[in-house]
Amino acid sequence: MDVTSASSQTSGANSSTGASGQSSSGLPSAAALQNQFMQLLTAQLKYQDPLKPMDNTQFTAQLAQFSQLAQLSNLNTTMGNLSNNVMAGNLIGKYVETASKGFTQVTGESFSNGQASLVLSDNSSVSPSDVTQVKNSI
Repeated sequence: MDVTSASSQTSGANSSTGASGQSSSGLPSAAALQNQFMQLLTAQLKYQDPLKPMDNTQFTAQLAQFSQLAQLSNLNTTMGNLSNNVMAGNLIGKYVETASKGFTQVTGESFSNGQASLVLSDNSSVSPSDVTQVKNSI
């Protein structure tokens, strides 16, 4: 069996994984992509012809592409956190509405594990992503 047919068998099996390995944006999560890559790599090694082993340059190129994909996924997560942190700083002094509360003034921000939270006038905190509406004054 050649590498192409092993790849198509593995990708067919992986296409049924469903939404369990997907992020909130609808794209597969980094862990799901890593798992799929390892399954594909294992299938390629399992079904390769021992008399015609995989070309080292192909193998190295695949590993480099996987590394790039993992780094892009990390960069995407970092940029999302950064945009939430910037948004949180811009909301200080404004009134925000969330699904669980009416309009409440933002008095500050706090950080936990690199994630920003808005500190409200009633000393509670909410995530910037929970904000549904912003007003300068009530």
